[in-house]
Amino acid sequence: MAGNDDKFFRAMDRKAALSEAEKLKKATLKKTAKLRELRLAKEAEERAAEAANPKKAKKKRTARKRKLPAFERDS
Repeated sequence: MAGNDDKFFRAMDRKAALSEAEKLKKATLKKTAKLRELRLAKEAEERAAEAANPKKAKKKRTARKRKLPAFERDS
């Protein structure tokens, strides 16, 4: 009968391990959903702030000509 007891306890351990794994999985999914929600809210807030304060158009820089000494040819 010892074999049956071992089977029973192994089945109990398996059940406990599976329920613990399920708890961890649910907690992880819940935490992930909360973090995703926070990230999306932050991104929406940043987009709203950016829309309220549009960036000023930058002036286009023109290339300056460098004043170089005249080329003198030896003749």
